[in-house]
Amino acid sequence: MALRNRIGQGMTAEVYEWDEGRVVKLYYGHIPKDWVYYEEKIGRAVHQAGVPAPEVFGQVEVEGRCGLIYEEIAGSSLLASMLKDLDQAETWLVQLARLHADIHRCRTSGLPKQKDRMAMFVRQSAPFLGDRVEPVLEQLGRLPEGESVCHGDLHPDNVLQSEGRLTAIDWMDANTGDPLCDVARTSMMFLSPFISMPPLSISHEIGQQLSETYLAEYCRLTGAEREAINRWRLPVAAARLRERIPGEQEWLLSYIDRQLESL
Repeated sequence: MALRNRIGQGMTAEVYEWDEGRVVKLYYGHIPKDWVYYEEKIGRAVHQAGVPAPEVFGQVEVEGRCGLIYEEIAGSSLLASMLKDLDQAETWLVQLARLHADIHRCRTSGLPKQKDRMAMFVRQSAPFLGDRVEPVLEQLGRLPEGESVCHGDLHPDNVLQSEGRLTAIDWMDANTGDPLCDVARTSMMFLSPFISMPPLSISHEIGQQLSETYLAEYCRLTGAEREAINRWRLPVAAARLRERIPGEQEWLLSYIDRQLESL
């Protein structure tokens, strides 16, 4: 089948129109096929668990490139809405919190364990962490296991709005675990002085306000306690170092040192 209009582009793939109501995520030639199989497996597990995520219909090959057929979500991202009117950003952060709470009510056995992935990510951050690795892993070991479906990277650019409903996309980091780890990561992304959702550029004060709006609504809906969320911030910050977000390393290491000193 010939490719139609390209409607999206990322670091690993492009997204094109496909049949009516469907799109194809077409990977670049250098992406290992294992990635495609893994994403299909994760996508099916998440959707079957009842999570508000696009349905996966299977693999295809187009012009020598591997692809996945997804349900089309005809809408714009929350990030796009925020960019149009930052004065309404808090309204969208309330919606993000409600979506996150809905995700965390779902259960499945088809995803990796959260703490296993977190431990792997912390070890991958060893070139930055140095002798901090073991203390961070010790703290991680004390935290709850959990059974919730967790997105692993939920932020406004990974949420689409269409016909009054929100759908989370990009589930490659999905896992099963404590939802408060997921919440801590989303909050930390807003608190970072180098917020990694270009082209959104906001001050640290606004980032704090957005994080607070998101946390307040999530805690209201779920009864989660701030202290329980805060206990996840140390391993979340350590694991994030491996992502090499430009300019963020010094901020994360300073935060990690303060957390370790307070233990």
